Amino acid sequence: MKLKKIIWIILTGLFICQANIFAQTIDSDDILGIWMGSVKMGEDNPRLVFEISIDNEGKLNGTVGSPEKGIKGIPLSKIKVKKDSVTFEITAAMAEFSGLLSSDKKSIEGVWKEGESKQNLVLKSTSLEELENNKPIKSFAYKLQHSNAYFDFYLEDKDIETVNDLEKTLNKNFLELTDIMQTSFANKIAVIIYPDIIDFHKAINFEDAPQWVVGAAGKNELKMVSPLNPGRVHDYESLIKSIVHELCHSVVINMREQGQVGLPKWLDEGFAFYYAKQLTEENKRDILKSTKQSDIPSWESLNNAGTAEFGDKNGYVFSALIVDFLIDNYGYDTIRKLILQPNDFQTIFGLSELELERKWRIHLTE
Repeated sequence: MKLKKIIWIILTGLFICQANIFAQTIDSDDILGIWMGSVKMGEDNPRLVFEISIDNEGKLNGTVGSPEKGIKGIPLSKIKVKKDSVTFEITAAMAEFSGLLSSDKKSIEGVWKEGESKQNLVLKSTSLEELENNKPIKSFAYKLQHSNAYFDFYLEDKDIETVNDLEKTLNKNFLELTDIMQTSFANKIAVIIYPDIIDFHKAINFEDAPQWVVGAAGKNELKMVSPLNPGRVHDYESLIKSIVHELCHSVVINMREQGQVGLPKWLDEGFAFYYAKQLTEENKRDILKSTKQSDIPSWESLNNAGTAEFGDKNGYVFSALIVDFLIDNYGYDTIRKLILQPNDFQTIFGLSELELERKWRIHLTE
């Protein structure tokens, strides 16, 4: 045998031995417990917390939540363990985390995908005590300009004159909404007013958002463009309605442990659009005047539409028309029940979701 070939065999054998020494195969027990990491969401860095356990049949299961967003208990639809890699899938949130477990089994380094966005994420093994003691300190882009029993207002000096109108509108609707939805807030809601569309879109990590995107909501947070500088699509009055729309989202998130995850988009956006009185008789007339059965989007297509697509296909108006129909025929309380139990159509309405959708479509064309 030639010398070169002998050396190649020796070196190859050495490499294989080393590979066997350093490669690891994950055991299910290695990923049990709590794993925490922070993601970048605009100007925020909320924590993602995965809790992995094993059931009576020896199968892995788990949940994910975000303490800063007031969300917990979203079930992982799939947990995959293969050699030294781990994948957590969350179908309800259209999200996934895939990574490699470190040799000391204390961290998983990988990529977090949510919708069309993705970013690097490192999860570290932690305890409930560490989770509680390592809460991030929340900071705001602007100073606190005004405060009352329900809201703290953060904005620039030049937008201070908007606070009076915003406060009156928010206070009135906060009391009405929490009464209708039979809920309450443990903490005040931070209202952050951005001086222009550009700064707002950067803050929500959606820099190429359409001009009509002027507000966002969390469990204890409302973000909005200043009514004094609303951009090309909105005006002062429509921005005042928009803050009510976002308040609806905040109330809904507060009601549900899983926030907006698992909630039909038409229900979430439709209720907010309806309650904020953005469904006017004029836009109702305009859209119904030329509507045929073939023009009416399905509830499923509304749920699956992205932000821009949803707006482009008149998703807000059609969704509000669904809510309008449900409230007219079944009462306000059915909306509250459906928000809490979005898969329980039969119990709430005595009809399946498909039967109810057909009834709504006939109502529209009539």
